[in-house]
Amino acid sequence: MAEKIDDSISLPVVFNTACRLHTELEEYQGSSAEEKYQQNVQNIIDGFERATRLVNSLGLFSRNEQLEDVSTPSMKYLMCPAYLMDATLKVSGIDKRLENVRTAKVYAQDFLTRCKDYGITTESLDRDGSMELSAVASSGQPSSNSSTAAARMEAMAAQRRAVLEQHRQKKLLQERVQELAKRISEDGDSVDDELERDYSKTLMRYWINRVNVDLRTVDQELEILAHREKMMQQQGGNGAAAAAAAAKSAPPAERRPFKPVVITRDKIKAGVFGAGYPSLPTMTMEEFYQKECEPIVREYDDKKEVERIQADRIKRGLEEDPAEAPEHDSGDDHDDEEKLRRQRAKDDWKDDHRRGYGNRHNRS
Repeated sequence: MAEKIDDSISLPVVFNTACRLHTELEEYQGSSAEEKYQQNVQNIIDGFERATRLVNSLGLFSRNEQLEDVSTPSMKYLMCPAYLMDATLKVSGIDKRLENVRTAKVYAQDFLTRCKDYGITTESLDRDGSMELSAVASSGQPSSNSSTAAARMEAMAAQRRAVLEQHRQKKLLQERVQELAKRISEDGDSVDDELERDYSKTLMRYWINRVNVDLRTVDQELEILAHREKMMQQQGGNGAAAAAAAAKSAPPAERRPFKPVVITRDKIKAGVFGAGYPSLPTMTMEEFYQKECEPIVREYDDKKEVERIQADRIKRGLEEDPAEAPEHDSGDDHDDEEKLRRQRAKDDWKDDHRRGYGNRHNRS
């Protein structure tokens, strides 16, 4: 990943090479304390510093210009201070940390000043809300403690909303930058000037948002480092140099094996109630359906098939001989001559003997 930039190449090549190294640094998955990582950070700083010197020597920008007066290929060079701020903050080492953070803040303020001069942004350089809070706290007007506390809470709430909005805008701008970069890469050499200019403007708005977010952290870190420097001087040391000497003389700390973070409440619950179910599932929903429901459906289908076959057989028999079915039911009675003779004899006897004939009513 480490790659030095030749001083003899032109400004576009120097800037594009430094941007490519910065992109690789953003996607790097290793530790920021690795020598390879820090070497690449230094190469990025060297590249953008050389690009800045070339821009100044060529006189590409002026405070009397507007953004419309800047050519499309030159717009990207306005972002050199933003890249320098980001790379400077990535330099590790406690011995020069205070100096690096101060340098990064200078780059950030220079970038925001340029953007304000060209009308890209209208924000002031003080965004941390400390001036508003101090104004409320040090106001000469009489006020109670409750009103002062309420004003501070309102200022803190407004600051929180501003931070959330900045992060939301940062995400939207990052997605827009990626979309435009993809379109430019697809077009190749035939990139439309308006598309490239839109990409540069969107990228500058992205870096404005990112610098504003990073400046909050920079201001907080400067306070901590300045306080640390003061404490070291009071204790008889010489600030960062004493801390660096103490860090070098101290033995290397033994690295403990990494253990995953476990939420205590979930761990105790799992130990008492198991996995949270009466028993672990032994089959999926598809397997349960195949085992329990498919036999019932299959039996129902078989029954319907049998009924259909029987109905087809009855229908085919009636179609072959419709008059055969009723004769088949009473054919035995008509064909039995003996039974017919006895029935006729019974009818003849009934004709000659009335009902009740021969009944003497229990008389002898």
